[in-house]
Amino acid sequence: MKYQVKKLDGRYSHRKYFKYCAVFQSNDYGPLHFNNVLKAMITTYGYSAEIRDWTHIQKTHHNRKLYNLTADNMPDVVNYSWSWSNGYGDLRIYFKSDKELAFFKLKHNET
Repeated sequence: MKYQVKKLDGRYSHRKYFKYCAVFQSNDYGPLHFNNVLKAMITTYGYSAEIRDWTHIQKTHHNRKLYNLTADNMPDVVNYSWSWSNGYGDLRIYFKSDKELAFFKLKHNET
């Protein structure tokens, strides 16, 4: 399986929530590998919304709580362990911490 792990720093907009991402090529077998990993992450950690929806839901929920419009918990589609992105030419899996990244690497060899 071919992917590249990147540590999220100041160049990445989702660094506030996640520490790493695995980037898959958008050609050849990249989409197949990405979707196999996506399926495995859902099985392991439960469903998570796509990163753009994830951040939108979280911000909207936070603003509602800020104005005392609701007191309920964060919707479960905002999974703090991981998220993903499949924009044009952008196949990524985001990981919260070293723990999630280590488990991912154990299951999926980087070649």
